[in-house]
Amino acid sequence: MNNKKFFFVTICYNNLSGLKRTVNSLLAQSYQYWECVIIDGDSNDGSKAYLEQLSSEHENIKSFSESDRGIYDAMNKGIERMTECDYFCFLNSGDSLFEAETLVELNKKISVFGEKPPAIVYGHACEEFAQGKEIVKPANSEINLEKGMFCHHQSMLFHYRYAQLRYDLEYKLSADYDYIIRAVKMLGDQSSIKMLDMVISRFDMTGVSNSRRISGIMEDFRLRVENDLCSYLSSGLYAARSICLMGLKQFSYPLYLFMRSKTTFNNQVI
Repeated sequence: MNNKKFFFVTICYNNLSGLKRTVNSLLAQSYQYWECVIIDGDSNDGSKAYLEQLSSEHENIKSFSESDRGIYDAMNKGIERMTECDYFCFLNSGDSLFEAETLVELNKKISVFGEKPPAIVYGHACEEFAQGKEIVKPANSEINLEKGMFCHHQSMLFHYRYAQLRYDLEYKLSADYDYIIRAVKMLGDQSSIKMLDMVISRFDMTGVSNSRRISGIMEDFRLRVENDLCSYLSSGLYAARSICLMGLKQFSYPLYLFMRSKTTFNNQVI
């Protein structure tokens, strides 16, 4: 079996605890054929000293600390510093790989495709809420871009052929959605996108700001229309659905968790 090389782009800004969590999940991997570049936005919380130590101790981790124009500008800088690999993934500070054997399992599943590796592979994600609740959210096996992301960005890996693709800085919150739309359109069809039946990443849901979520929903609305994914009416209905779910989370967090659990992998709250 030909071992695949995985590359991770991580960005951070004044989130030392989250950064350590992300890095520790990589260092814990039993599969060692990976690299990571960390783009720090000139933090002042001790992150820079931590990164300097990391880079000196681990050859496969590089870091750069400098000011940027936001998260997507930082992610573009990470892509520019990426070395040749088989697949790359955006795993930002606070995100982590699901378990220590995640990369071993990824390598096995991708190797099955032989000499015709998929352009994009993706899988499930574990969403982490307050009070220690965790929900495994399954990836959608049907790719319908008008409905939004078919999985969490942290659970998606892109073939190196996408190394020239960049985030559009016009979008402040939805550039990842736009990135995926353009990545899928580059294929011409969806036959080279493969869902892997495994949990790939963990995603912290507690840090999502409701005010920024509204802005993100509005950006998603505009994205769908500008990319001819659906009509204004349909896009508005999708936006309304997202706002209702956000309202439910504010009104009754336990009920929100219950509703989320009904659409999860194996209908299970971990």
